[in-house]
Amino acid sequence: MSKKTRLFFISALVSAMLPLVSVQAEDRYGEWCELNIEKSLPRYWSVGAGTELRAEERTRWSIGANVGYKPIKYLKLNASYNFLYRNRPDNRREHYKNDVVSVNNWNGYNLRDAYWSPRHRVSFDATGTVKLWKWFRISVRERYQYTHRMQSTATDAKYRYAKATDSATGVTTYELKAGYPEYETDTVSAEDSHILRSRLKLSVDKKGWRFEPFVSVEFHNNLGEDMNLEKIRSAAGCSYKFNKKNELTLAYILTANIYDEDIHTRLHERLHAVNIGYTYKF
Repeated sequence: MSKKTRLFFISALVSAMLPLVSVQAEDRYGEWCELNIEKSLPRYWSVGAGTELRAEERTRWSIGANVGYKPIKYLKLNASYNFLYRNRPDNRREHYKNDVVSVNNWNGYNLRDAYWSPRHRVSFDATGTVKLWKWFRISVRERYQYTHRMQSTATDAKYRYAKATDSATGVTTYELKAGYPEYETDTVSAEDSHILRSRLKLSVDKKGWRFEPFVSVEFHNNLGEDMNLEKIRSAAGCSYKFNKKNELTLAYILTANIYDEDIHTRLHERLHAVNIGYTYKF
């Protein structure tokens, strides 16, 4: 193995571990499950369909279809549509008065209840693949992803408190003001996002092997906000081919969430997920 090749492998592995760098990030955990079906067609075409469930703090279910075309051996083009139904968890926002001197400074908070947000997503991608030494596969995928978040409604609750300090004991108490909590229905407006997803994947694909270990790293950049980096996702896992038609994949996925596209807020969190996928090909 040449020096340049060794350096390339080391750089790829370091990139895959980038989400671990932020030691102050909040850690969350989840399980992802997916089921796919693929059909090969004449003249290098293929079609497929699939469904996925992500069980975590932000639970998400999706279903979709795709069509692929392979014009040459080393390049595959793909277009897909997915309908996503995503749950947004409770969101508490503290509400304080600006006058820090006032004894009534501590005021309360607003609580938005969890709500479901439907989305339509269309993706176009191109994947280039090369095989080295008849067992090592390198692929680079560029994907343009357009998502339309449909308008939805959420329930907001306002909690306001009165502050009182006992002059004798100095103990401070907070009592919910009369008429609170107040409830109101708020409209979450529709919104579009344009994301460029760039992925590098390394895998072992040796003839006669049923197992295919792999590692990958992917960067999500928001095209609508000057290529703002929203997340970095790395994965390590292995696929097992029972035969030509049935394949099972098990992977560990680590996502560094840097920016939340829904609430337009910078994040410092990591999502650890176990992914189980099954694909039927015919």
